[in-house]
Amino acid sequence: MSERRLIINADDYGLCREVNDAIEELNEASMLGGVSVLANGGCLSQAIRYLSRAPQLSAGAHLNTVEGTPVSASSEVEIIIDRKGAFLGLPGLLRRWIQHPSATARAVETEWRAQIERLIASGIKLHHADSHQHLHAFPPAFGCAVTLCREYGITALRIPNERVQDYRRFVGTLALCSSSALSHLVTSTCGLQCNDHFLGFRRAGHYTAATLLAEIASLPAGLTELAVHPSTRDGLPYAEYESGRERAALLDTSFRNGLRELEVNLVSWADTGLREDF
Repeated sequence: MSERRLIINADDYGLCREVNDAIEELNEASMLGGVSVLANGGCLSQAIRYLSRAPQLSAGAHLNTVEGTPVSASSEVEIIIDRKGAFLGLPGLLRRWIQHPSATARAVETEWRAQIERLIASGIKLHHADSHQHLHAFPPAFGCAVTLCREYGITALRIPNERVQDYRRFVGTLALCSSSALSHLVTSTCGLQCNDHFLGFRRAGHYTAATLLAEIASLPAGLTELAVHPSTRDGLPYAEYESGRERAALLDTSFRNGLRELEVNLVSWADTGLREDF
């Protein structure tokens, strides 16, 4: 297939009002092919209400065991939380996984299962799955994500396989891609739809219209997912992110026109047929 297809997917939906408002504005402008919903987000109820009115927006589970507090009340998740009941963070979780692999794997699966069930119970149709800070790229978290997708009828799974181009983030990008490749080797994704290419790790929260178009212009044929982190304000929800500028870039007429000139077709996770509304 020679065509270049692009899913623009907004992460962290449900985290806070600033993120939610920006994502909803982008959807109203027909610039999104998916949203990834945080089941433990502080503004989940706003996201649920909006999705009930926007069934055409492809929703997915943004599986999270690195930030915030758990959804599950099971004692099994205690190994991945601190004394205040919050998740340990990505470095702490990975250390715990090395020290207690079986118990940590059970805890992650228990919590991810509870998050998926919360979203489904709220009436959200889940078309895809990914994870906060790309935890599912690391074995054996990847196997857990694949298992849960199949169990709950989630048909697509993100593969965060971004190409290494920016050597300022060489180590982090290479580690993520290597982990993702290893995960693919040890766990089959047969029966699941996955992206061929990925953008959004190296410049998370820092895209401009120009950098977006430059990276998209260099994409090979196939299905690419672009993960974005928009907000109505820079510095929210994360101080280091210029998420307000990223929102503006996606709404910029030059970006929309640039996609047409590049003959890149916007598609969604729910339906990878061509979208004619951009």
